[in-house]
Amino acid sequence: MTLTRVGRPASASSARRLVQAGGFIFYLLAVQAVVTAGVGVQVFLSSRSASDLLLPGASFLLACSYALVGYHLRRYRLWARNFAFAFAGIGLFAFPIGTGLGLVIVACVASANRAGVFPSLRRRGAGDESPLLTFEPELAAERAV
Repeated sequence: MTLTRVGRPASASSARRLVQAGGFIFYLLAVQAVVTAGVGVQVFLSSRSASDLLLPGASFLLACSYALVGYHLRRYRLWARNFAFAFAGIGLFAFPIGTGLGLVIVACVASANRAGVFPSLRRRGAGDESPLLTFEPELAAERAV
C-alpha cells in the first residue's frame, strides 16, 4: 500500500498565488511611496528649504526597497520573505490601512512558508549530521583520523 498526500499540491499552488498577491501589495506600496516623494518634492519647490528634502529622499529609498522586495518575493527568494515579514511588522503600527496590509502580507507569506514554497535555508549533504567547526588544527587532525 502506498501513502500519498492528497491536499499538498492544491495548498502549494494556493500558497504560491498568495505570495504573488503579497508581492503585488509591495508594488502598490512602492507606488504610494513614489507619490509621497512627489508631494515632498512639491513642498521643497515651494519652500526651497534643504530640510524639506528629507521626505522625498526617504520616500524614494522606501519605494525602491518596496519594489525590490516585491519583485524578489514573487520569485520566492528567502531573503525577500524575511524582509516582507519585517516590513509587514513595521506596517502594523500604521493604523488602520497599514495594519490591514501588514496582516494580509504576514498571512500570505506565513501560509506560503508552511506550504514549503520558499527554499530551505539548510542544505543537507550525504551523511553530514552536524559539521565540526575546525578552529584549531588539533581538532581537525583528530577528526581526520
